[in-house]
Amino acid sequence: HDFTTRVRAQVTLDARTNTEFGLLRSFTEAWWTVDSGSSSPSVTLWNAYIQFGGLTAGRAQSFFDFYTGTTYGSFFEAAHSDTKVNLLAYTFSFGNGVSASLSLEDPTVGSNSRRLGSMFAAPFTVTSAYGGVKMLDVVGNVRIAQAWGSAQLMAAAHEDVSSVTNTTKWGYAVGGGVTVNLPMIAAGDTINLQAVYSKGAVAYAGADLSMGALDFVQTGGNKLAQSTAWSVAGGVVHYWTPKLSTAVNGSYLKVDTATTSFLDYKQIDAQINTVYTIVPGMTIGGELEYRKIDFTKGGDTDALVGLLRFQRNF
Repeated sequence: HDFTTRVRAQVTLDARTNTEFGLLRSFTEAWWTVDSGSSSPSVTLWNAYIQFGGLTAGRAQSFFDFYTGTTYGSFFEAAHSDTKVNLLAYTFSFGNGVSASLSLEDPTVGSNSRRLGSMFAAPFTVTSAYGGVKMLDVVGNVRIAQAWGSAQLMAAAHEDVSSVTNTTKWGYAVGGGVTVNLPMIAAGDTINLQAVYSKGAVAYAGADLSMGALDFVQTGGNKLAQSTAWSVAGGVVHYWTPKLSTAVNGSYLKVDTATTSFLDYKQIDAQINTVYTIVPGMTIGGELEYRKIDFTKGGDTDALVGLLRFQRNF
């Protein structure tokens, strides 16, 4: 298609009760979506979790995530982690806006899966070596949120499993990000920056299986060679008036696939949008998104997409 259309209805339920042990909260967010070519709507359970004190259990934003972009349409997912996963987490607050979290997360059920492909590279054959999941991902972060903005350091451990020899090897991802509020320019203005490095867990840096990204390559015997990826992402939001804003986002991703350079690639994403709040609860916005992917051995490709969106919240 040269164009596509989408209609989406969203229902959000947020129930909060004060108890003798602290706040008890249940949060649910579900989407019904019909795209071009669909005869019936698809249903997405975007969030469904319980919070009790520092405990979070259910489907929620990964605790690795920090900067998830400020796009209005997001046809292309830029190179940053923005994933809903099934998790069990605990957050401890130190006061003064400082907190630390530890989370056990299922890498197979995310809105963007953490479990990427893998290969077994024998002298004359190349086959899948994806061996499923034996362990949950272990994710931790330290975060500060104050009047000036917020910042986070995060890390994740992710197990790679071979279906060929049942060999396992742990991969990891580390990252950091900062958001600075700019009220001296205009209320709501921010500047954001984030960087991530990963080995054997390249989805945390924004790598995508559809682009050929692999967590590892089994080179024979019990040897797993793990792929690496790193990314930087950032963005600026400016409010021209309290009702009119513009956001610019960009990211760069580099993926180095272990032992198989023909899958190595670089990815550049750039996005700009302008959103106008016509009346409270009603917005209209337009967005342009550009992506370029350059394969080390295989040429490059690029695409430009434009989006127009009407949104009503109540």
